[in-house]
Amino acid sequence: MVAIVVVVAGRQGLVAYQDKARTTAANAYLVAVEATAPDALEAIAAEGGEGYPMLAQFAVAARLAEAGDDAAEDAYLVLANDAALDPIYREAAMLFSVMNASGSSVEERMTRIGGIAGADGPWQKLALELMIGLSLEKGDIAAARTHLQTLRFSPDISADLNQRLLLIDAALGE
Repeated sequence: MVAIVVVVAGRQGLVAYQDKARTTAANAYLVAVEATAPDALEAIAAEGGEGYPMLAQFAVAARLAEAGDDAAEDAYLVLANDAALDPIYREAAMLFSVMNASGSSVEERMTRIGGIAGADGPWQKLALELMIGLSLEKGDIAAARTHLQTLRFSPDISADLNQRLLLIDAALGE
């Protein structure tokens, strides 16, 4: 009976410790996000991995993007290439790297998101929209039309996306 009490007490102690650690991490992240200086966010981001360090890395990259800093592309690429992160976050970071690319060629950007555009997943439609824009930037109207048709026949397109597709189709003309 004493052993059961000790095990239960130990488990409760561990749960309390983990809760306190999560609360401390959440509070540190909130303070860092609200701070105007990037040091606090960068310190959390330096810890690496998922959770608040990953969120801090995204926040640092977003601040760079908002400031028009060319380093945003590289900051997102670091996240996109972090094998420790879940693929959904890596793909989001890859899309953001393309949206904030300043020094990369059109071909390089298309290569980055080609796999996302070609596979079912939560980011496929956004990747296809970006592929349309990149194809047009490259001057390849036929490829833009192909991506447009792929997107148009995708299941579950939203009314907003359908409206954008109609505008793109009208702009491309015949």
